[in-house]
Amino acid sequence: MRAEIALNDDDTSSSRPVERQNETVTSSEASDALSDWLATLDDEILRELVDEARTRMPALHDWLDAQRAARADDPTELRGIVDRVLTPHRRFYDYWQANAYASECYDVVQLLAERARSAAPSILPVIERAIMLTTRAILKSDDSSGAQGDLVRTLLDAHATAATASQSALSQAEQTRLVKWIVKYRYDGKQDFFDPDIVAYAPALSTKSVEQYRQAIAGIDLGDYGRYPLTRLAVLDRDQDAIVAANGGEPDNAMISARIVSDLEEAELHDAAVAYARIGVSMDSRGWDQKLVTFLVDDAFAREDADAAVALRRDWFERFPSSTSFASLQETATRAGRWEAERSAAEARLKERDASAFVSYLLRAGRVDEAWDYAVDALTPRLDAARWLSLCEKRALTHPEETLPIYREIITDTLTVTDKRNYRSAASILKAMRAVAASAGAAATAEFDQFLAETVDRNRRRPTCLEAFARAGLIARR
Repeated sequence: MRAEIALNDDDTSSSRPVERQNETVTSSEASDALSDWLATLDDEILRELVDEARTRMPALHDWLDAQRAARADDPTELRGIVDRVLTPHRRFYDYWQANAYASECYDVVQLLAERARSAAPSILPVIERAIMLTTRAILKSDDSSGAQGDLVRTLLDAHATAATASQSALSQAEQTRLVKWIVKYRYDGKQDFFDPDIVAYAPALSTKSVEQYRQAIAGIDLGDYGRYPLTRLAVLDRDQDAIVAANGGEPDNAMISARIVSDLEEAELHDAAVAYARIGVSMDSRGWDQKLVTFLVDDAFAREDADAAVALRRDWFERFPSSTSFASLQETATRAGRWEAERSAAEARLKERDASAFVSYLLRAGRVDEAWDYAVDALTPRLDAARWLSLCEKRALTHPEETLPIYREIITDTLTVTDKRNYRSAASILKAMRAVAASAGAAATAEFDQFLAETVDRNRRRPTCLEAFARAGLIARR
């Protein structure tokens, strides 16, 4: 079990729920009496208690040792923790072992990230060591969960933070060493997953150091897919032409436009970003990706041009009608105070292209009667059970008797396929149907009882199904 390292006095780990004998008790509630007792003890007795506890619990010993090292001015203390905890000890970590390794390393990584915010330049080699060890581990791991990758990315962010937030500015010699490490880490042939971002380091670097990085990159064969450092240098230089060139030249699809727009905006070239966003929006696209439209809408609102913002959303919805683009149009038009003017045409378009989404929209708007009348003609319960169940739940509040045939059809269809999940789903729907029948009166209740009996009889050779019904309280156990 890993020891958790408190990073500061505001750490909230003590409020995590603790499971004990089927009862959930928060640490703060359970420790009130203990806190009161501890407050009565003098320093000597507390030290004796802590000393005895660390000998009994190795995890507490490790945690205390980490606290000691974290508060030490000597970076070699932190280096000791890094080597002890982060060094990989397996030839290969399978999925579960990889996650266990990430869990064990988590607190040390967070400690380094915290210390990076206000540390001396001497912490940089310690973080570099942590990056190298965790990278070495991920290269021989099944990291499909992404947990180990998150560690490396957190450490890379911490490394850049340590450089830019250092208590004292890096000397030119320290900057040169840092640039060499960045280039070596990425291009020494050991890994190509993680790319340190020169833009993140730039505030700590002189013009000379940035030029050293630029020259180093120029001397490397980046290949067709290794243009990342070129795009980052172009952003750092705030060079529009270089940004476009680094992204492969003038865009021929919306995805490339989106990358160019992102880089131009980061480089504070907003007008150019708007121009390329318009280019991207005009191209054929996947439809569901509204990133560029949203960028232009935000720009229109910033310019106090609400009409342009609504027009952008309307045009996109017309080209790619879907529940997502409809919702975006509704949100933008509402924000602009123009939804009532847009609503009728937008509803008609959604109704024409996506009947199920239109029903959901009407339900969210509280227009249950309209949703019901439309669904009766446009939706088949067997093909859209989830939508019909939501509809029945609301319709049953005013017209329960109308929903019972729908429930019956969905339940019958659900049970046509032998599957435990289907049995549980049918049982849940039967319970809902029973409650609705009860609200509809005695005749409806009698019809439900007959339908339940018929359903049980049809499934009498399915003991797992009958068990699901019994667990739901629909029938007695046999």
